[in-house]
Amino acid sequence: MPGYDPDWRDKVNDLAMRYRVLGGRKDLTADEAEELSALRGRIDDALNTRFRTTLEYRDFYFARARALLEAEGIEMPLPNLPADATQEQIDDVLSGVWAAVEVTNSETF
Repeated sequence: MPGYDPDWRDKVNDLAMRYRVLGGRKDLTADEAEELSALRGRIDDALNTRFRTTLEYRDFYFARARALLEAEGIEMPLPNLPADATQEQIDDVLSGVWAAVEVTNSETF
């Protein structure tokens, strides 16, 4: 994948440390509160730089999606995307999974 970074662990660790520092404070400035809010997305983005190929990305997230679906008791087969599927195609499938989980959870409460 174009965003692959062999140093992804260090970046994730640095961001997570900053998240813990800010998250442990009670009196954040407006700028710090905004930074804390943005850090979760930055951590997710940094985690995704560990994938060299979209195949690795697909396999990792499809395994997590299957586990989530199973844990939620949702029967939803995932499509058999090719090894050269784009990240956008994979993310479209994952969006459908997250939507199915949200709908299921909203119906049970």
